[in-house]
Amino acid sequence: MAKTILVPFDGSPNAVKALDWAISLAKVSSFKILLLNVQPSFRTVHAKTFFNKSDLEEYQQQLFKEATEGVEDKLKAAGVTYNLKLDIGDPKERIVDEVRNSAQGEDRIELIVMGSRGTNPVFSGVLGSVSYAIINAGVCPVTIIPQEKK
Repeated sequence: MAKTILVPFDGSPNAVKALDWAISLAKVSSFKILLLNVQPSFRTVHAKTFFNKSDLEEYQQQLFKEATEGVEDKLKAAGVTYNLKLDIGDPKERIVDEVRNSAQGEDRIELIVMGSRGTNPVFSGVLGSVSYAIINAGVCPVTIIPQEKK
């Protein structure tokens, strides 16, 4: 059974910093890295009216590629075992579900490493809404990598 570090990743500088920290940890511990990017579902009345399902899926794939550009090269160069995963929905729910679902699988998530704040400009506290929710969910240990002081 492989032990895994989950890195929620939105492409922000804080997420990149968290990934770098997780790579360092994975190198010394032989953990795998699961990089999880969660995109919005766009399942609204307006989206369904103007866009078909395949267009929305194509757009979600495009957002995933943009958010994770260069990440696979970094992980390969580091020599760590990894998986990149796109998920759809609310990031808080999808991250917690990923940890819970891993408990029955081969690659159990032992730790979440994430940035203190993501790309959402609405929240100005020390922790973003996603990191705060993940800590409160209590599904596994969480390491929060603080944002750079400006």
